[in-house]
Amino acid sequence: MKMIWAARFTSGDWLLAILFCGSAFLASAALIQVSACSLCQTQKLFMMCGVVVIAVSLLHRRVPLVYPSLAGLFWLAGCVVAFRQLWIQYVPGAATNCGPGIDYLIAYEYPFSSIVKTMLTGSGDCAEPSVIPLIALAGFIFLLTMLFMHVRSRKLT
Repeated sequence: MKMIWAARFTSGDWLLAILFCGSAFLASAALIQVSACSLCQTQKLFMMCGVVVIAVSLLHRRVPLVYPSLAGLFWLAGCVVAFRQLWIQYVPGAATNCGPGIDYLIAYEYPFSSIVKTMLTGSGDCAEPSVIPLIALAGFIFLLTMLFMHVRSRKLT
């Protein structure tokens, strides 16, 4: 049986590659320095949480399955938020909430529930057409694919 190239990578190799790619996505988001709406900030938060979980998993000799599962959940949530933002941007009338942005809510000490609602549903500034959520969605899908390959390589060894 012919071995595919992905099976040659060990579990640790996949984790290092995921950590590198996730960090590269976060660094590129920091370098772009576009004024981020609440959904963009939420996507960055989910990306960062997943990368931190993968970094912590590298500290263990034998990585429990809970780490990839948790990182995968963060990145799936990031996919959902990216889809939500794309839907708001490209479906007319989808942005029903034209309330204040997340910075305003935090600065004027709004309740935590209002901040979380705005982070998950978006605000009026999320409706501006941008390519950033599409790039973020591609990044989340890429990292989820690499995470799947990591879990698959664990089962082969």
